[in-house]
Amino acid sequence: MENKYKSATERLLDCQKILVVSHVNPEGDAIGSSLGLALALRAAGKDVTSHLADGIPKLFQFLPGADKIVTELDPDEPFDATFAVDCGQKNRLGDPVMALKDPGTLINIDHHATNDRFGDINVVEADKSSAGEMVYDFLKASSIEITKDAAINLYVAIHTDTGSFHYSSSRPSSFIAAGELVALGADPWEVATRVYENHPVEKFKLLGRVLNTLEVFEEGPYKVATVNVSLEMFEETGASSDLSDGFVNYARSVEGVEVGILFRETGDGTYKLSMRGLGGVDVAALAQKFGGGGHRNAAGAAIDGTLDEVKTIVLSALRDMAKTE
Repeated sequence: MENKYKSATERLLDCQKILVVSHVNPEGDAIGSSLGLALALRAAGKDVTSHLADGIPKLFQFLPGADKIVTELDPDEPFDATFAVDCGQKNRLGDPVMALKDPGTLINIDHHATNDRFGDINVVEADKSSAGEMVYDFLKASSIEITKDAAINLYVAIHTDTGSFHYSSSRPSSFIAAGELVALGADPWEVATRVYENHPVEKFKLLGRVLNTLEVFEEGPYKVATVNVSLEMFEETGASSDLSDGFVNYARSVEGVEVGILFRETGDGTYKLSMRGLGGVDVAALAQKFGGGGHRNAAGAAIDGTLDEVKTIVLSALRDMAKTE
């Protein structure tokens, strides 16, 4: 562990003013890992700015430190180091980060196999369950105390990115880290209740409309299920776009389906894709064909076009992948 993080821990010793960031449209791992790191570094006496370009969705606003998140940055403000967690490509950190004139040493801590190593220091471990687990490892390697507030955030990061520990990304190390974070004060019952049993009625109204779009296709040896969500659905139900997070899992859960895909309309002639697989199809490789990325079993991308055009493009690419295997 210490060898993997040696460069990052040594650089941290010389840093006082630190920026902690993650990707746009953040989910549980991005939020929990960045907040957990920021809180631990702050408790260790560092001057820490915690930034998420899109802020924190309502679902995760209960997390300690959520009220300290900033969505804007002064491009002229210098930092000794910028920690980017759970982000595979630099441009996904958002415009405020990209506009910084002096971000300091860029330290990239991530678990996506498609990470393009954009940092000055890169620690990328595709076999880790989550960025939250990696931040936990980093703090342990750096001998930095993990406070109760930091532990809650890191537990949420691990818990959500492993799908409550039922995804194939769950490793023995994931359970060990989660157990230690519980010992430090994270409450599994409270986290599960807050994250999985605390949704607004608009989410369920939206889900009903989305499930009505379910289609199943046979693409070569693969059975593929798709669902889509339109701007009209959001408007009709009063739901915000983040409330569609996780809907792709309903498509993947159809009996016999190898790949589930959610197509979400963004309003600028683009559809965002969320893809989930069982392992037989590398959905990260599929996402990379469209400038996206992720993991073998969970990935995303964005494609310009109408819904019909985008579906045709993606299913055709999936069909081509099947031919080459």
